[in-house]
Amino acid sequence: MFEISDKLKYFNSMLSEIDNLYQKLLLTINISESEFIVLFALLELGEGCSQKDIAENRYINKKTINSAIKKLQKEGYISLKAGKYPHMNIYLTDDGKKYIQDKVIPIIKVENDALENLPDEEFGMLLGCYEKHMSNFRNKVTEFSKAIKK
Repeated sequence: MFEISDKLKYFNSMLSEIDNLYQKLLLTINISESEFIVLFALLELGEGCSQKDIAENRYINKKTINSAIKKLQKEGYISLKAGKYPHMNIYLTDDGKKYIQDKVIPIIKVENDALENLPDEEFGMLLGCYEKHMSNFRNKVTEFSKAIKK
């Protein structure tokens, strides 16, 4: 019987806990994770970005982003304007700007503040280890994909 390594169990547990903590935070403002991701991306990428930009930046499929955009548009937080064909650019409405200021930024500040508690050296080590893991994992996914195609 195959056994999952203790490293993988612990790493996945930590990632799950981060997701769980975000879910608790998002419940306080009654917003879904995908809606939060769209609003976060608008802060990070700037207004006028497209659904494709968000999907590529956040590594989430376009259907999930599209559903969140439709809901945010229905709630009056964003508007869409024609961009370079076939893309629609996303903009915040006045209500959306207020919502981000009052609800979204305080959520982002929680994790920002937690990361600020890490000394620069420890933060660098954390990112370095994570980047190394992502590189190793990316390589293993590529190897696996090639082997499956044979």
